Amino acid sequence: KDAAANQATCNQTVIVTDNENPTITCSPSSFTASFNPAICGYSYTVPNTTIGDNCGTITQTWSITRNSIVVASGNGNVGTYTFGIGTSTINYLVTDGSGLTNNCSKTVNVNALSVIPMLTVTPGTKQYSDMVEFKVVIPNGVSNCGNAATSATFTLTNGGSQTMGTANFAANGTNLEAILNAALFEIPISSVMAPGAKTVSVVLNGVNTSTYTVGTTATKPLNITQEDARVNFTGTSIVATASTTSGLATVTLRATVQDITAVTGDAAFDAFAGDIRKAKVRFKNGSTYITGELIPTLVNSADLKTGVVTFDWPVNIGIADDEEFTIGIEVSGYYARNSSADNTVVTVYKPVGDFITGGGYVIPTGSAGTYPAAPNLKTHFGFNVKYNNTGKNLKGNMNFIFRSMVGTVVHTYQIKSNAMTSLGVNITNPAAQKAVFVSKANLTDITNPLAPVSLGGNLTLQVNMTDKGEPGVNDQIAITLWNGSTLMYSSNWSGSSTVEKLLGGGNLLVRSGFSLNVLAIKSAEITTTSGVLAAEPTLKAYPNPFTERLKIEFSSGIDTHAKLEIFSITGAKLETLFDSNIQGGQLYSVEYLPRLVSSQMVFYHLMLGEQTYVGKVSYSERR
Repeated sequence: KDAAANQATCNQTVIVTDNENPTITCSPSSFTASFNPAICGYSYTVPNTTIGDNCGTITQTWSITRNSIVVASGNGNVGTYTFGIGTSTINYLVTDGSGLTNNCSKTVNVNALSVIPMLTVTPGTKQYSDMVEFKVVIPNGVSNCGNAATSATFTLTNGGSQTMGTANFAANGTNLEAILNAALFEIPISSVMAPGAKTVSVVLNGVNTSTYTVGTTATKPLNITQEDARVNFTGTSIVATASTTSGLATVTLRATVQDITAVTGDAAFDAFAGDIRKAKVRFKNGSTYITGELIPTLVNSADLKTGVVTFDWPVNIGIADDEEFTIGIEVSGYYARNSSADNTVVTVYKPVGDFITGGGYVIPTGSAGTYPAAPNLKTHFGFNVKYNNTGKNLKGNMNFIFRSMVGTVVHTYQIKSNAMTSLGVNITNPAAQKAVFVSKANLTDITNPLAPVSLGGNLTLQVNMTDKGEPGVNDQIAITLWNGSTLMYSSNWSGSSTVEKLLGGGNLLVRSGFSLNVLAIKSAEITTTSGVLAAEPTLKAYPNPFTERLKIEFSSGIDTHAKLEIFSITGAKLETLFDSNIQGGQLYSVEYLPRLVSSQMVFYHLMLGEQTYVGKVSYSERR
């Protein structure tokens, strides 16, 4: 406006620009904590950011990401938030009134729970096939957010490896426990379970890696020792040589070998069976081994507890009339047994006039084998076996007929001897005269007599029998048929051997030319009617050998009847020298004048009442 009051106007535009970003500070920039299983994470009150601006108002937003994924977001400050295991990132953004922004971020690290499983093996030493407890504990392994693991697998190693099994974890307070009770038994058969030092390890399954970090489990030692075995000699305990002039014989050494679980009542019994085929068996004569290591064959393929070993042992007793051998059985390998309690005495002798005969039946109730007889269906038999007149060869036959159920059909089977191996007779007890017969045999299914079916030849038949006198009602017999070490048929199986069974009908006769040495029966104590102990009976035969005459002297402790007879080498009675009542304490003497031409031996048989004595004396002709 001028002095003359003239004026003019103009406009000026003023632009105010906010070009300063707001400020924001995240402090601290990172935070680390440990997982809290009670809330399945870590509850963290996030410190507020520090923000500012030169003018106006500002706003703040945030988001939380894990593995590049937004898991939460909001306005203002985060406040208290529960973070999971791993690294979470909090991203902040501030905006002022002019739309200018700024940001900062911080990380929150939550560590997983670190646990170290603890392995135990109880006991640290155990026998093969027995039970062991494998246990692993995860301390503080229980969580509402998922337990540390689901199961544990235990493994045994020693060169190879064998899985013992898997057990599920269960809570015990805040701990997790997995317990496996497993037998030290291998299926299939391998070498890992062989006795010796082993290493036990464990692998955890279903580990909850979102919550736990599981450390390495330490291994534990385990020592496996041999399992107890039991043996039972079932071979031939009395065997005749090939003839009266031969010293050669074949002794069948056979033993049933059992895992201790099959022997109830034994002090070492346990209920955990192994595989008896893991045993190694050797027969001994005294301290000298007869065989190498024999592996048992299962009696029943479904039963791993009972096996059989067999060995035919050639024996030569030379010029001796008889010889006794002490047979021991030693078990090694996975099993152990070497006890003199298992020893048995095997007698090999030169036979003179031995023979057996009989017929009848038994009613089986405990038959076993590949072809077991059906209970209550009769097993019939008939046989006649003896040495020929020269005493050099066995002759005769054995025939057995038994029945078995095949499904719902009764099958009839026949066992027939075809090559006789040996006949052993023991008449030392006249009230129970025993015989053992061994031969090769055939087994035939004769259900259809027009079409018999052969079930095997060259099998081994063993018959044990006891003749308890006439009329045979107390006689007993045991019939066993083997194919090597495989049990084909047993008339009465105990689990380890065939037990003699009382006849259901019939009779057995066991006789001998008195081939056992000297006094075959030891007298019992004899008392007089007044109760006073009487003198022992005496018996003497001399000279031995004799040529022209044999003198026999005898006496009895009490008044009784005496009968003295002489027999030939073939068992034929040559003469009765004495048959009369005698007085106790008085010595009687008789002579025998030989009527033999070529026999090299005679046998005397003296009966004093209920007592029986037998003996033999060599004879040679005067030249």
